[in-house]
Amino acid sequence: MEHLKKPIKKYWNKRSSSYGLDKDKSAAIAKTWETVLHDLVALGAGRKALDVGTGTGQFAVYLANKGFEVTGVDLSEEMIATAQQNAAQEQLSIRFQTGDAEHLDFPDDSFDVVVSRNLLWTLPQPDQALKEWKRVLKPGGKLVVSDGFWMNTTWKTVPRLAMNMFRERFNTTSRRSLRFFWGYSKVRGSLPYYTGVNANDAVTLLEQASFKEIGCYDTACFADHPYRKHQVKKEPSFFIVHAGK
Repeated sequence: MEHLKKPIKKYWNKRSSSYGLDKDKSAAIAKTWETVLHDLVALGAGRKALDVGTGTGQFAVYLANKGFEVTGVDLSEEMIATAQQNAAQEQLSIRFQTGDAEHLDFPDDSFDVVVSRNLLWTLPQPDQALKEWKRVLKPGGKLVVSDGFWMNTTWKTVPRLAMNMFRERFNTTSRRSLRFFWGYSKVRGSLPYYTGVNANDAVTLLEQASFKEIGCYDTACFADHPYRKHQVKKEPSFFIVHAGK
């Protein structure tokens, strides 16, 4: 699997400097995510939480603010460095380290809570990852996973993107789309959910991993779409699922 994860890590290392936080989109979005986690995992005093695929550390920060002893892992060294900076700005003590979501370097029954956001779609073995996340959860622990059907079809529109780049003098969105295409061009065929994962897919994966009390959180609580400036019916949806061990 190393040949698949190397280009993925390379892409996210480059993306780390431009990957913003929820509050960069709107204070309302950040506040809503805080409310979601409060509803699902309650207070964290004396409890341990793991943020898998932590990226810039956004979920890790939310959990640390709730009193959890938080560890964040990510395949990308540059994402980890950015997450450390973000935690320092919030004056929070969070342990960040590089790690493979499909092969975690933690003992069984280590965490009370495991969370992951926008990671399932880019995993070569999402079923293996969920088994790992369950393994490191304590009995009675809680898993929270969010992802979406992102419709990653950049490879179908590269000529149009290139034309837009020249027409609009290399606008940021087009550059990012092309970088995404080249970053994932050699691995997308080996990622089961490259184009995106929906709630039903996630629930099936959780069932196959023998999680209990599986449920879906109502994302209608987001007045602003957390991933789009303007939400329209044709846009891909995102989901939040939760389960117990």
